[in-house]
Amino acid sequence: MAVLVNTFAKHATDVTSCSFSPNSKVLASSSGDKSIRLWNIENGSELSVSPLLGHTYSVNSCSFSPFGTILATASTDCSVFLWDVDSGSMITVLQGHKNVVRVCRFSPNSRFLLTGSADETFCIWDVSSKKLVKCVDGLESSVLTCCFTPDSLHIVTGTSMGDLCIWDAQSGKMMKFYAEGHDLGVADCCFSPTFGSAILPYISVRMEGDPSANLGVALNVFRQLLGVSLLTLEGHTRYVNCCAFSLDGNWMATGSNDRTVKLWKICLTESVMCCTPNQTGELDQSGRSTTKPILQSTPVKKQEPQEPKKQRKKLVTWSIDDVCSWLISLDLDIYCESFRQNAIDGMELSNMTSEVLASDLGIGPAGHRNKILRTVKEIKKEELEEDIPDEFLCPITREIMTDPVIAAVGNVVAPWLCNLFLDS
Repeated sequence: MAVLVNTFAKHATDVTSCSFSPNSKVLASSSGDKSIRLWNIENGSELSVSPLLGHTYSVNSCSFSPFGTILATASTDCSVFLWDVDSGSMITVLQGHKNVVRVCRFSPNSRFLLTGSADETFCIWDVSSKKLVKCVDGLESSVLTCCFTPDSLHIVTGTSMGDLCIWDAQSGKMMKFYAEGHDLGVADCCFSPTFGSAILPYISVRMEGDPSANLGVALNVFRQLLGVSLLTLEGHTRYVNCCAFSLDGNWMATGSNDRTVKLWKICLTESVMCCTPNQTGELDQSGRSTTKPILQSTPVKKQEPQEPKKQRKKLVTWSIDDVCSWLISLDLDIYCESFRQNAIDGMELSNMTSEVLASDLGIGPAGHRNKILRTVKEIKKEELEEDIPDEFLCPITREIMTDPVIAAVGNVVAPWLCNLFLDS
């Protein structure tokens, strides 16, 4: 069975990816809010170096290196960042893709980094030299996910058309092709750490969901090669975007459009994983199992209903005392008296300018003025996104869309983005 242990809800928009550190103590999550957050699995707290900021658009993927010292992130800004996990500082930027970078994954032997992009290519990078080793093109659709097999000899890719491919990592030649392995596109894939073990079956993950509905979205854990469903994990209220196993095989994390990361404790028993003796494990041309297994699954423990999220006060309703408390939280309490004397409440703060801060409130250091204005802008943006359904916001700029266009793949985008694509 699988038990929901924790829910992390600090991201402002969709959670796009999650990754466990090799010691299974830290969980990284990326989001459309341009940030990467690091979580302590044991106590549920956020690490002091978190969040990691630097990408200019949505962060689509994050991945720990096998040694846990480096975190790779891929973004809509067409770049891949490498971060020092201990300090939270950026090591380097890998640039080579010509379109949105959807995914990044390290090889288990730690030598290479794999990236997949909307430019219909995947690239292999040398981690030590930070140089491009190989770029494989001709996939004919956007690469949404890719990963190395545990022996680092092969690569699996999944595309927006639903195709699954297996490649030779050294030569870049395609070895197997499963057309439309998933009808709605392959959102994510990963191998369990027990893949290839003589003791436990192979486990992989897929996401499914009805595009016309936001509720009842489920995530399936299934037996690799046989395609036998083992568990269905329910808990997210919108589409499941990503999944990841911890290296010790005890945990799985899932991220969703509901802006949360959920941490699951995996407890698979022999009764859950055993298939009927007459199964051959044969696959049809699409890669699906030709047999219909009978499984005995342990019911998932029902979660206690969570308390509704506390509604915070809007910026424009803040009192002068609220403004001063906010200044204290920014370590700018030296200006509290000046704000009180000038009767700066939430309404005045929301319309504040750098000139007023300098001339009327006597805030000399430009760094302090910028910090106040930047934080006010972030608060106003968060309030805007809380009040407006995500479907009405541009997936790139996070601004309200005017006359949105529904693309053929089902995504809602702003007209200017369509024009940019047509002109390119």
